[in-house]
Amino acid sequence: KIDNKNLAWSDRILKIKKVHSIVSSILFIFLLSFCIYNADDLSIYDISLSKFGIYPKTLWIWNIGLFILGIILYIHSLKHIVKYFKSITNGISAMFGLSTIFLLLTASINMSYSIHNWAAVSYFLGYVISIFLFGYNLLDSDFRIGITSICISIISVLFPLLGLYFFKGFAIPEIIHTLCIFLWIIVLSFDSEYKLFLKRFGF
Repeated sequence: KIDNKNLAWSDRILKIKKVHSIVSSILFIFLLSFCIYNADDLSIYDISLSKFGIYPKTLWIWNIGLFILGIILYIHSLKHIVKYFKSITNGISAMFGLSTIFLLLTASINMSYSIHNWAAVSYFLGYVISIFLFGYNLLDSDFRIGITSICISIISVLFPLLGLYFFKGFAIPEIIHTLCIFLWIIVLSFDSEYKLFLKRFGF
């Protein structure tokens, strides 16, 4: 009976984690949609997302939302590090932590200051490197998740860079980068289903 209860609790916790990853992604989409709708005189193709942080109608919800998302992303990263590496006392967790600090600085410091731009670039590169290292260190123990993490980290650089070629502003590349991060979170949250999906195609 005790084993059955523990199994039931484990299943519930797993379901909550999966739902949490989806809700986090929806939160970002809602936040972005709200700001785009309310800042209707700004073109998403010509600005950076940080513009929402100084625009009168969106500055509070954007900065607070970005702060909350930063914390959520860090919680997700720690959760996955513990799951796959059984410990958070490693360089990967430090990299994710540092990247999160840069994201929080981006949300806290007005884009009028140059340190805001440095923090934003550091967050961008930091998360890419963190996900890459996460995947690289998993190649021996969990190849599918490891190689997927590496691929997502590469895509989160290449696609935004490609976006810079087509769009005047940084917003679209920033959105692509963020969606890649949430894709990584969702894949790891639904890892069992993801691996089963790959097996159907011989991977």
